[in-house]
This record gives sequence, structure tokens and C-alpha cells, in this order.
Amino acid sequence: MVFLPSIASADPLALREGLESLGDWPFLHIDIEDGNFVPNITFGMKAVRAICEEIQGKEMQVHLMTKHPENYLGELALCGVSSVIAHVEALDYPMDFLNRCKCLGMKAGLALNMKTPVSSVDMFFGCMDELLLMTAEPDGMEQALYPAALKRAVEMAQEKGRDFKVYVDGGITEDHMAQLWKAGTDGVILGRAVFKKQNPLKFLRQLEEIYT
Repeated sequence: MVFLPSIASADPLALREGLESLGDWPFLHIDIEDGNFVPNITFGMKAVRAICEEIQGKEMQVHLMTKHPENYLGELALCGVSSVIAHVEALDYPMDFLNRCKCLGMKAGLALNMKTPVSSVDMFFGCMDELLLMTAEPDGMEQALYPAALKRAVEMAQEKGRDFKVYVDGGITEDHMAQLWKAGTDGVILGRAVFKKQNPLKFLRQLEEIYT
């Protein structure tokens, strides 16, 4: 199980310091939120380009929480992004998105909000590289993890014979790690759990030692 720190949870006035606090950690997760698909706004492409230039050599996963996510693909490919995940709720034609990602040399994934059943992406299982399941949502209550969403993620991770990776995102803390690891989850997105630590890299190394 890999751990992907989400730079959107770093201090917005000190993004370079947030990136530097990760040291040589090989993974980074970048949430692009547009203020339309979700209420929050994180990064525009100018900021994403700057982040990617700063951390060349890391494996970068971008999570598009936007309307019209297909419009971002060309620029993300130029930034050297490794994989792009978009919400099926925002895609009229998910296959077009997946195919365009792959044609640009990136891994392609779909994400599901908590309200959206996994069955809505069943037909794409053979076409996508990654599935991201949200375990929290903008709820006016600090976006805490919802136990029922965690249960769904665990059940999906336990599926036998799947040929895509399962990632879990939203309010994950140390209390949830063992359950996700035992289920066979491929990756966990960590925001505040990492960047509220005094030494984020040390924390990530500790998790790696226990759960890999």
C-alpha cells in the first residue's frame, strides 16, 4: 500500500515549504478543485505547473474535481503527470476521457463520490488503471470520514481478479490504515494527516515500514 500526500492540505501560503517537507518521498497527489464541481478552489494550471517543476522525478497523481476534466489533459501531460483521475459524475463519456489519458502517456482513472454506486463504473473496469473512492465529502462538518464509505472501499479493495488499482481518499487517519491494508488497498491519499505532522517525511516513512 502506497501513501500519497495531498499537497492541497499543505499551508497555502507556504507550498514550497510543504513540498520540501516531503523530502525524497516518491509520490505526490494534486487535487485540482474548480469551485464548481466542488465548492472549494485549490490550484489553477499555473500553480500546478509550478508544483510539477518543483518536484520533477516524483510520481504525480492528479485528481480532477472539476467540471469538464477532459480539458485539463493536454497541459497535465506536458507537466509530466503520471496519472489522472476524474469523477465519473463529471464525464458525459468516460471512455473518451480514459482513452485520451492513455494516448497522452498517462495512466487513467475514475473517481466516485460517496453517493455514486460502484456499479456506475462496472463497464469501465477493463479500461481504467485506477479507481478512487471518496470516503468524505463537503459536508459542513470538516469532511470527516464516513464509516459506510470506508466499508465500501474495503469491499472494493477485496475484489478478486481486478486489474486496476484501488485508492481511497477522504478523512483517512492512522486509525483506518490497518483495515485498508489488510483488504488489499493499493493506495491511500493523506492530507491533513501528513501536513499537520511536525515531520511529514518521518511520518510517511513510519507508515511505509508498517504497511508495506
